[in-house]
Amino acid sequence: ISHFTNDTTSLAKTVKKLPFPASTTLTSVALAEAGQELVNGREDANTVVLVVTDGMPLSQERTKTAAGKLMEKARVIWVPVGGSAPLAMIEELASLPKNENIIELSAFYKLGWKYFVNKVIAQSCPTI
Repeated sequence: ISHFTNDTTSLAKTVKKLPFPASTTLTSVALAEAGQELVNGREDANTVVLVVTDGMPLSQERTKTAAGKLMEKARVIWVPVGGSAPLAMIEELASLPKNENIIELSAFYKLGWKYFVNKVIAQSCPTI
């Protein structure tokens, strides 16, 4: 959709226009893309990838492989949303301590809550 950007308003408009990919997710592809995108990050910044998902990946095996490769380059924080998120798989993949690398949400609208934003910042930016 976009490389790293500070133009979040434009990016939000682009995302809003995208069709909803119902029934399954290509989590393995998203994880691989995130790994490729890391070359555009700042060298002095913590390398953290936030994975938000609400459904089973098309391929659990490929997702596990992609997650392992990504975790060699970055800290991965998982955000399972709703009752259809693959929590058992995420708990298997998440780094220890799990409570710092899994942030469960019951619904997408909670992504904008200050509590969630503060929790993500606190977990991913230890010096703040």
